[in-house]
Amino acid sequence: MSRKRDQAYELVEVMLDTSVPLPERVTETSISSLVGHVLASERASGEWTIGFRMTSDVQMQTMHLEFMGLDSSTDIMTFPYEDLWREQSISRQSTIRGGDIVISIDRAREQAQDEGWDVADEVFFLICHGILHLLDWDDASDPERVAMLDRQRELLATWDRTTS
Repeated sequence: MSRKRDQAYELVEVMLDTSVPLPERVTETSISSLVGHVLASERASGEWTIGFRMTSDVQMQTMHLEFMGLDSSTDIMTFPYEDLWREQSISRQSTIRGGDIVISIDRAREQAQDEGWDVADEVFFLICHGILHLLDWDDASDPERVAMLDRQRELLATWDRTTS
């Protein structure tokens, strides 16, 4: 990824791990392009590493139970590195920010039908959601959720997909 002179962040690495087939447009290149767009649009700073795991509803339900205590599937889970360091009482030596984002492709497929767009667009929408969480956006209240979902739509509308 080329670095713009005015951007304050440096995208160190985007990692993609998948246990399920992905829509054709969802590639490491398209994800890196979208991550760069979101970080630049949100005026992020520092070095960033973000890992993506695309999985099934069954695997997501197992993770949701293990990490959140909820015996149900969900569309996305975000694990900021800062939370991991805090939980393990690790002194933060690194300047790298980021985290791991897990997305259920099964759930994305269902939600895409509800939204009237294709599965790839729903996955990109969820990727925006996860990155916004890594940037400290919250969706715990209804007004916060509405603002976050609106911002995701704005980010997708302004993303230059020709760079992916």
